[in-house]
Amino acid sequence: MKIIPIFIPHAGCLYRCIYCDQHKISGALRTPRVDEINSIIERNLKTIPKDERVEVAFFGGTFTLLPEDLQKKYLDAVYPYVKDKRIAGIRISTHPEAVTEKSIKLFKKRGGCLVELGVQSLDKEVLKKTNRAMDFNTIKIAAGVIKKSGLDLGVQVMLGLPGDTLQKSIKTAQRLLELKPETARIYPAVVLKGTGLGELFKKGKYKPLSLEDAIKWSACVSDVFEKGDVKVIRIGLHPSECLNSKKIILAGPYHPSFGEMARARQMRNRIINILGPKKIQNRRIIEIQVPKELFSFISGHKGEEKKYLEDFYRVSVLLRNSSRLGTFGASLEQYSSSESLDFARDKLCESRRIRIIDTRKVIAIIDPRMPDKAKARLKKMGYYVKEVPLHPKLAGHVKGHPDMMLFSYGKKVIYEPRLEKIAGLLRDNGYECTRGEKIKSYKYPKDIIYDACNIGKSIIRYAGKIEKNIENLIPRRNPRALARGMDVNCFLLGRKPQSLDQEASQTKFIKVKQGYAKCSVIPIDEKHIITSDKGIYDRWDVGNGRDRSLHIRPGYIKLPGYKTGFIGGASGSHKNKIFFTGSLKNHPDGRLIREFIEKRGKKVVELSSGRLYDVGSILFFDANT
Repeated sequence: MKIIPIFIPHAGCLYRCIYCDQHKISGALRTPRVDEINSIIERNLKTIPKDERVEVAFFGGTFTLLPEDLQKKYLDAVYPYVKDKRIAGIRISTHPEAVTEKSIKLFKKRGGCLVELGVQSLDKEVLKKTNRAMDFNTIKIAAGVIKKSGLDLGVQVMLGLPGDTLQKSIKTAQRLLELKPETARIYPAVVLKGTGLGELFKKGKYKPLSLEDAIKWSACVSDVFEKGDVKVIRIGLHPSECLNSKKIILAGPYHPSFGEMARARQMRNRIINILGPKKIQNRRIIEIQVPKELFSFISGHKGEEKKYLEDFYRVSVLLRNSSRLGTFGASLEQYSSSESLDFARDKLCESRRIRIIDTRKVIAIIDPRMPDKAKARLKKMGYYVKEVPLHPKLAGHVKGHPDMMLFSYGKKVIYEPRLEKIAGLLRDNGYECTRGEKIKSYKYPKDIIYDACNIGKSIIRYAGKIEKNIENLIPRRNPRALARGMDVNCFLLGRKPQSLDQEASQTKFIKVKQGYAKCSVIPIDEKHIITSDKGIYDRWDVGNGRDRSLHIRPGYIKLPGYKTGFIGGASGSHKNKIFFTGSLKNHPDGRLIREFIEKRGKKVVELSSGRLYDVGSILFFDANT
């Protein structure tokens, strides 16, 4: 929509507010004659596309306090354009005290569509210091008359006046929402020569908002209005030759691009609100999909808002033209925070869709003593490598083994208390992390309470004592509940009971004699495993049928301080890849292992050369938020 402004500086005004000089603000030195209205409209229509909605607006004075005869002449000069639909309607600005049923009826009859009330502030201290005697009840009555007549209502507020604060300005906007206006204008106060505010400034009794504060305040107040379904149609004074000359502005946050700067700040705030204030360690890039014509709006003046986001989150911010996007992405990237925003902009006649994508690296949790070449290869492949702290209670060469301190089951993670920072990272990526029991001894089997392996709907675990939270993942049964086909835990915990078949279809324990269960298994997919442990091999095939596991020779795995390590500890599984620390060429069953993996559609990735090295497994975590 385009508005053709006709300025009537101070015409009809009851008061001379200390901040106001409409001659300088508008650049209009006098009130236009009636016979000039036609030429103003025609001149502007020549520059506006024919399919664009156009309105005429009388600004800069108190229209409804003009002599009634002059009101009629002005409106009658515009009405023929309304009648032949070249102009959609007329809007005016006025003082709330100047609104009467008679004046509004006259305005509507001659093509009126919207009345803007100059409110500026509802704070008593601010109103007193700016020579505006007004109360909310007067505004409410005026708004009622306007709305009752069927006209749209607009409000105007001014920020940073004497006695004002951000909270006062926000409160003013919140109260104005009670009037249900359709539009709002936001103007940070600027100190003009020859005004009362100018004299206060010269005497050191008034300090205007800085440009930064004015942008901040405007963004906040605009958010209040827009969340209340009020369209903010202008932020900041309209640029003019008079204002741009800097001869009439003593001080204050005037900038020709102020509206764009405030809008960009508003969007920056919304982006932070969606992504959250935290700097996520495995964040790779923030991608904003938006129509190309809004790139500068997202970037801000001279790219300042985009740079702020990049400094704040410590990652690159990428703008993509949403109208030209196809399917894209990479296997290591997680679209962890994808949300759409509606955002109205002054120069657009409709809201645009803006999509924010928070792209994160997959997390690979490792022993800090993993060979450097293997670490480097993981990083080069795009993984975010996170090293666990060495645990003082575990034996020397397994102190940093992740599979002895952390268990994952879908989106649930149970961790040893010393892994609190790692749990924080996983929580930031959408995992439900439970602080587990402390490992109190390096002696077997007290050291293996977390060493269980989740594969699909099965958990391979030690038959003896394991960490209690892992133990409690599978509901207990008792004979009486079993006879009724119900789960006893449902009754004990006050949950709605589930049938036994429902519970059984979810997860089952496969109990084995091997305490190092996770260390001993390579999960290939939900049905296939590789293990060097005969007990695990036999138990898995019993539950899953023949040819679901590969039994390899034990040994041939490097683990300093021990006779041998385990095949599971020398590997890690992520999506279509099975990783090995070391080379399969150095294992007597290496060819069989590779064939078994590749037959299931998976790819073997050797992170380093030399013997296979038990590093306590590589645990991978995709972003889930």
